Amino acid sequence: MPHSHQPVIKPHATPGFSTEIWREIVLWLPPRDWKSLLQVPHVLGRIASELLFQRIDLHLASEKRESQRSADILTRIITDGDFASHVKTLRVFVPGRETFPITFQTGMLSNALPKLTNLRNVHCSMRWKDMYSVLRVLETISHRLTGLSLMPSDGTGELRFPRFKHIMQFSYHSTGGATTQVYDFLVQNKSSIRYLSLHNPNWSFPTEAVSIRHLTTLDFQGTFPADSRAFAEILSNGHQLESLRLECILECTASKQFREFATALPFLHHFAFSLMGYRVNDHDLFPAIAEFLKGRTALRSLQLIVPSADWALKRLGYDATVWGVLPSLTSLKALTATLPKDVAAAVAMWLVPRGVHALSLQALTPVNTIEFVSQLRAGLPPPLTYIGLSQFHVEDATAVIEQGFPMVRIARIDDDYYTVARVNGKIKLDEWPKGRTQYNAREWLACYGCEEAEWRDPTQFL
Repeated sequence: MPHSHQPVIKPHATPGFSTEIWREIVLWLPPRDWKSLLQVPHVLGRIASELLFQRIDLHLASEKRESQRSADILTRIITDGDFASHVKTLRVFVPGRETFPITFQTGMLSNALPKLTNLRNVHCSMRWKDMYSVLRVLETISHRLTGLSLMPSDGTGELRFPRFKHIMQFSYHSTGGATTQVYDFLVQNKSSIRYLSLHNPNWSFPTEAVSIRHLTTLDFQGTFPADSRAFAEILSNGHQLESLRLECILECTASKQFREFATALPFLHHFAFSLMGYRVNDHDLFPAIAEFLKGRTALRSLQLIVPSADWALKRLGYDATVWGVLPSLTSLKALTATLPKDVAAAVAMWLVPRGVHALSLQALTPVNTIEFVSQLRAGLPPPLTYIGLSQFHVEDATAVIEQGFPMVRIARIDDDYYTVARVNGKIKLDEWPKGRTQYNAREWLACYGCEEAEWRDPTQFL
């Protein structure tokens, strides 16, 4: 009697996969699609909920809708232990330098924190006094925290840091305050920190407080005084660095240090060097950086920014030599740069590696923007999907994109982001809402394959 072959999956029936297999299927979807699965009456909906709420954003003292949403989430955490157990990352934002008290909100937060039994990463952006209250609670309940990101909005207070000793990712961005507490905390976690983001324009690099040889990511903004050997320390000891970003107020002669370690950092994939200001004449600086970058075929993203191409040419050697090294960076996917004064715009684009899909340009002296972008168009890399324009005079964003970059999917003009579409043969720009760009821009860029267009924000934990 012949065997009857029954189909493995019956028509119009849901496959009987295990929860683990369904989870793997959901993980293949982009996060923006998980929200749609919440409405599905199936194990998929529960999995999507668990994944979505692994990271929670709270916006305290914001506009009414966001404040109510945050209060509802805190209530859910306090009353639903299963929901709370899925939260691994918590980001808390209090906008600006609000002076009115948020005692009620921080009180709810203090009650919710002990419920987050699997919390691993915390970001706080608020006044330092409110931040102090949150950190004090964290210290008493979470000894397994591995990521901490702090951005005091008033920037001048003296925080008392918790006694954590196993932090792997740490970021601290401020505009004032003393270094003592921060540096003590760095020493406390010296052996465990792998990712460090430290921004304060008044501070020097904390060479003694950091184990550079342990770092895979270093993002530092600050001052390099006249006697600084910080560049040499970073280059000679940063053997494991994959990502290095330096935003400098430069007072030392850095070119000699780059020349001395021209072949350092063998695993470097992302490099950024930006000048916020300088009080030195170092004509070999950018030729030395160009030599340091030359032939790095593993480099995926590069940023080179100067405050004035004209003065940088005269005082720091920011000339065609820098742009001439680009063709040797064969794996480059994202480039952000100020065009050198002595390179014609049309020629400059032909030197950009052909694999670049995200390009951001900073304006030189005032130019006719439409005419300028028209010159760029012929030499643009074929896979370009993202264009960023900074400090350009743009009266009609649609006309600029139509004339220079009709092939891109995303455009950024200063702080405004746009999705680019072609409707009936014409370019149409849809501006992104500010909430998306302020807190989640890189995640949305990832949806369009452009995540490397911008540096990873320290609030986006690994």
